[in-house]
Amino acid sequence: MSNLTSMPMPRNSQSQSAVRLVGCTTIALFAILMIIGVMMSGFIVSAGNVGVVTTFGRVEDGVLYPGFHLRFPFVNQIHQIDVRVQPHAFKEIDAASNEQQSVKLTGMMNYHLDPARANELYQKVGLDFATKVIDPAFSDYIKEVVPQYKASEILLKRDDIRRNTKEKLAKNLEQYGIVVDDVYISNIAFSPEYQQAIEQKQTQQQNVGREEQVLAQKEIQAKQKIVDARGEADAAIERARGEAESNRVRAQSVTPELIRYLETTRWDGKLPQVTSSAMPLIDIGQPIQSTDRSSSPAPAPTPTSQGQRR
Repeated sequence: MSNLTSMPMPRNSQSQSAVRLVGCTTIALFAILMIIGVMMSGFIVSAGNVGVVTTFGRVEDGVLYPGFHLRFPFVNQIHQIDVRVQPHAFKEIDAASNEQQSVKLTGMMNYHLDPARANELYQKVGLDFATKVIDPAFSDYIKEVVPQYKASEILLKRDDIRRNTKEKLAKNLEQYGIVVDDVYISNIAFSPEYQQAIEQKQTQQQNVGREEQVLAQKEIQAKQKIVDARGEADAAIERARGEAESNRVRAQSVTPELIRYLETTRWDGKLPQVTSSAMPLIDIGQPIQSTDRSSSPAPAPTPTSQGQRR
């Protein structure tokens, strides 16, 4: 037994072991390369994007929509392009009004890319399409639309300018697969001289407005005075009518019997000292008998008393 164990292994066995080791190593390397290849060939397109495939720099037809996709490593490249709505701010644009008045405008546009035509845009323009296509088109159409209006109309026609610019810009950018959602005019500025003239006009309009308010207030006050005067006149007329009615009632209530009663109750028994031809002469030496039955007649003077007076 000891002799058997000490005997060397045959060369065939050593060769087989070496072959097995090489085979296992090869399989392991191949598996690793396969895993790396699968990992490199796999690509995920994110939501809100599409993938544009290029083969050795040549743009392939069609696009890849969001999800997992396979590619040939070192052969194909996938470029993700955002197709969601995005804002784009325009640079300040110098334009001119109908009467050649300088106008400066700034604005913003909301847009998105047509997902199915993203490969065309990538091939024709590239990913810097905003500066290459959008800005020049906006500037061109602003300079075309603004001269249709006078300087005094631009602020009032702001929405018309925005709408017309949007329509023209949308037609131009459609050829590149760019969809215009909306256009906004964020600022409109004129030359300092014209701006000063506008401010002066606004000040004059404000002054006129204040004067109109004062005039309207005075007119209201004048109308109020007229109303008050009419009210006072109506009240005076009503008072006069009431007084006349009262006098009429009093006149109707004065009867001959009432007059005689008042004469007898208020007379103090003295005759008037002056008479006229219209009144009969009355002997003032003789007392007049009172009509008041309740009072006793005064005694007549006697001759004796008259002689004593003499």
